[in-house]
Amino acid sequence: MPGLWGELLISFGMVALTVTTHLVGLMGILRATAYHIEHWRTPWLPLDRLLVPLAVATALFLLHGLEVWAYALLFLAGEATDGLEQALFVSAGAYSTAGWMNAEVSDGWRIVAVLESLNGMLLLGWSTAFLFQTLHRVLTTEDQHPIPEGAIAQEETGVAGKDSPRPKRSGKGAPDGTNSSETELMQ
Repeated sequence: MPGLWGELLISFGMVALTVTTHLVGLMGILRATAYHIEHWRTPWLPLDRLLVPLAVATALFLLHGLEVWAYALLFLAGEATDGLEQALFVSAGAYSTAGWMNAEVSDGWRIVAVLESLNGMLLLGWSTAFLFQTLHRVLTTEDQHPIPEGAIAQEETGVAGKDSPRPKRSGKGAPDGTNSSETELMQ
């Protein structure tokens, strides 16, 4: 039993380990996705539109599995649970914030399990943002997207118009940097 300060120290170490693992994993997934697009694209676009998201989602699932296993092995080594299966069950339940039933965590390890939940929630959120950003990046082009990029953003010099926060308009009535189809969506 490590005690409260020991649990907090162990938790901090696990957060550092899993965040580092996650960062390296996401960088690897990003590089693998770019490599696939540059070197292994198929001539059949629908196949790539299936393979790339499937591969990214599978890699994220495996990355989270690795992090769950890291906590499970910690619980097992610290004798926080009764065996590997229970350690995995507790770790997966904590990491996913689903919780666990019919499993006990020894005194001195409960704070670690609770903080695993917070860590898991942040890492799952990070993966969700990464997945959406990656899929947006590979599945749409600026011409295909219904909303123009930066449609309501401020220009570098501050507000776009002298008295208006809207983008400056060209002679056709469309905001600069947009095409007519984008203008129709904005009206």
